[in-house]
Amino acid sequence: MRAAVALVAACLALAALTLLAPSSPSYDPFAWIVWGRELMPGAGGEPFGLAGGPSWKPLPVLFTAPFALVGDAAPALWLLVARAGLLLALAGAFALGRRLAGAAAGVIAAVLVLLLDGLVSLAWRGASEPLLLAATLWAIERHLAGARRSAFLLGVAAALIRPEAVPFLALYAWWLWRREGARGRALLLGGLALVPLLWIGLPGLAGDPFAAGATAQTDVGAQTSPLTALRRGLELPVSGVWLLALACSQVASRGRERAVELLLFGACAWVALIVAMTAAGFAGVARYMLPAAAVASVVAAVAVVELLARAMRVRTRRRALRALLAAAAVVLVGLVVEHATTLPGQIREGNAVARSHEQLRAAVEAAGGPAALRRCTLDGWVAVNHTTQSALAWELRSGLDRVARTMRRPGLLVRAPRSAAAGAPPALALAAPRTAPVARAGAWSVLAVRSGDVPLPAACRARKASGPPRRIPNI
Repeated sequence: MRAAVALVAACLALAALTLLAPSSPSYDPFAWIVWGRELMPGAGGEPFGLAGGPSWKPLPVLFTAPFALVGDAAPALWLLVARAGLLLALAGAFALGRRLAGAAAGVIAAVLVLLLDGLVSLAWRGASEPLLLAATLWAIERHLAGARRSAFLLGVAAALIRPEAVPFLALYAWWLWRREGARGRALLLGGLALVPLLWIGLPGLAGDPFAAGATAQTDVGAQTSPLTALRRGLELPVSGVWLLALACSQVASRGRERAVELLLFGACAWVALIVAMTAAGFAGVARYMLPAAAVASVVAAVAVVELLARAMRVRTRRRALRALLAAAAVVLVGLVVEHATTLPGQIREGNAVARSHEQLRAAVEAAGGPAALRRCTLDGWVAVNHTTQSALAWELRSGLDRVARTMRRPGLLVRAPRSAAAGAPPALALAAPRTAPVARAGAWSVLAVRSGDVPLPAACRARKASGPPRRIPNI
């Protein structure tokens, strides 16, 4: 227990250093932060509602709800948790690889997990996938260490981030139920009950218990073909990881062959589940396959170390074998370096989101401040670029459904040119739109939008900010 506390503390401390750089959550994380404010009594949020937001995720909101009590620092606290999750995932990959095939396998596994496509960018912007990988890898490691209850609780955490983890959790709970007897059954029942309670029960407070699934099926922009989803998932790790893992699934050290086989089977089952759900109409996003890619990376690391060890024990044709191993090592290092060159770009993506949100805050202040624009959300309409909707809702202390992504009636239009950081500008879906500038900051403009002769609502008319701008923590 002390080692676990020390590891988490160290990861949090290192993650805190990253907050010195420009940082801000992206679309989904800001929505979780808004929902946390709405669920926490005394935080000053509007009544809890899921309309207008992304798909519901329980585990992040368990963090963001108490974070709402610290006000403007809540986004930074969530970023701290998400980035610590990445460090914990790397530690989990190392621990699992070391347990299976020694420290060398642990180091290779951690490097391969770090280089999973887009993982650093996701952590930098506050996505939940780093926490998912940490829970998954540590659950496997704890199971192999014999700490089955800890493994089960980590599995519950994973199931509260991605519903695809629920079948695996249920199978593990069934195995534990039969193996452990009466001991620990209360923990199993409580953990299993918690999953539907938080996935369905909390959204039920907003009147839509199945909101998560409905949103995932109606997100047309994220839907794709099953084959495309499969291809994207297979491209997540360093090139060759899946082939290496599949070809060497029988190779492991210290009698761990069965464990490696089960790990690879679980990774393939996760991929198959995502592909099947994509065929059923759910969003087929590549990052949903990150747990499978992470497990495959660990298996590949174990295979590399064991293959090298066995090859060095072969006495015949040693020179040819060494030449072949050297060539393979050069290729593997080249692939790793190729993926490593993408890491600075992923950090730049996160910095671009932070700069965009900082300019958005400046535009809001120039247009009269959050209170003025919030009045417009109540008696008119405020629309903003697609991926910045949740950030603006947080700034205005408004519900997600009060900030639109399409301008359908007169109000205030907050827009920036299309970019990866800001998303697409809102469409003007009203008759004879007439616009007038209100404020501008950086790439962001605030425009008053009328529809023909229909006047702008009184609450949406420009106001001067009262007093100096708010001081906001560097997020």
